[in-house]
Amino acid sequence: MIYNEIIDILDGKFISYKIHKHGEVLTMRDVEEKLPFPIDRLLKTLVFRIRDSSWILAVLKGRDRIDYRKLAQALNVRRQDIIRPSVEEIESKLGFQIGGICPIPTKHDIRVVFDKSILDLDSVYCGVGRNDRSLEIRLADLLRASGGIIQRIT
Repeated sequence: MIYNEIIDILDGKFISYKIHKHGEVLTMRDVEEKLPFPIDRLLKTLVFRIRDSSWILAVLKGRDRIDYRKLAQALNVRRQDIIRPSVEEIESKLGFQIGGICPIPTKHDIRVVFDKSILDLDSVYCGVGRNDRSLEIRLADLLRASGGIIQRIT
């Protein structure tokens, strides 16, 4: 299960974190309405695929919206090569439950991009592979665990 792989990655890097158990959440609206976390410290992870290539995990503040043009520039690809996969494809190919997508890659063909706006945060809440769990972690530790890049993508 992807959740266990993510925990193993965090433990293997000796990163401190906390897992919060809660009811199932599927959307940012669910998260905002059902979970007690500060809205300004919530990160959402969106999944994309580069046509005939790697996966992308785009990480931004919960209320922000992705700018596809900026995402393409950050990854040095054409905008039309960025594809939004289906829910079924995300769950079957990556193992993430919708509502629990985590910005820590578990496969070599996953690229992670964080929006520059998150840099003002100290600790954050994000998905951890399951939609009934959330990860609380220092941003610096999340960046280290993910190996992602930081660009303006909103």
